[in-house]
Amino acid sequence: MSISLAELKAISFAARHGSLSKTAALLNVTQPALSRRITEAEQTLGVILFERLPRGVQPTPACLAFLRHAEVALVSIDEGAEAARNAGTPELKKLAIGAVEVLFDDRLLVPCRNYLASNDGSSIEFRSYNWSKEIGNDLISGQLKIGLCYRKNSDPQLESIWLADDHISVVCAASHLLAQVGRITMEQLETVQWIGSPAAMDVAFSTFVDDMRSGRMRIWKTMPVGTFHARVQLAEAGFGLALVRRASVLPNLLAGTLVELEIPLTTTMPIFLTLRRGAYLGGITDVLINEIRLAYG
Repeated sequence: MSISLAELKAISFAARHGSLSKTAALLNVTQPALSRRITEAEQTLGVILFERLPRGVQPTPACLAFLRHAEVALVSIDEGAEAARNAGTPELKKLAIGAVEVLFDDRLLVPCRNYLASNDGSSIEFRSYNWSKEIGNDLISGQLKIGLCYRKNSDPQLESIWLADDHISVVCAASHLLAQVGRITMEQLETVQWIGSPAAMDVAFSTFVDDMRSGRMRIWKTMPVGTFHARVQLAEAGFGLALVRRASVLPNLLAGTLVELEIPLTTTMPIFLTLRRGAYLGGITDVLINEIRLAYG
């Protein structure tokens, strides 16, 4: 006996939304019918898929392990239907692109604008992320077609294409006590206040990773600030050091509201364009991908 498509959709939606009532509404079924599908799937698989909680459901490790593979079938079916509807045309009418927040600049947006201008009736949905891992998850689940990430994703379901090495800076206000210092030492970085974690940019370069593994960064003073804009604003106001993408704060550096520090750490980070292997993209989307690659070149 195998899992039916209806049961697979029930499991996937319930795991994503954490609510049987919301999942039932999205699938246009009654909640008892939805619960029955999940129970039948659990009996077929011989495992418990969800922990029932007072305010919803939570997928078990067995459920997450199952969906890691089974959701590929759902995505493939949806993309197969999309390919059938677009048969004979090169266009992909609806395109979802996700990127780490700070990568929304002209190198991404100009090719996308040109893509829309050349393809009447097409649309692009942009999604902003704080972490590259979230982009990889949404590519696998089919919620995204294209992702721009820091960090090469090692998942075999994904393909990562190197675009460029991005310059990363540690900055502070001109009034900060380190602003007038020459080369900053690791000891000085350990004792000052940071706006957001020193790893807040989803850092992949080896020196930071080695420091985190050794536990050194656990004692660093950090203010939990997740968004890039807030980190820049707080750094400009003199509240501490921030790790930022240099291209994003170049106007601030030129205006003197921020100062770039010379630090004993690697200061570049690779940017990758990431796709799900085998995803239906359409010929025109391949052109867009090539234009993005050229913009970064």
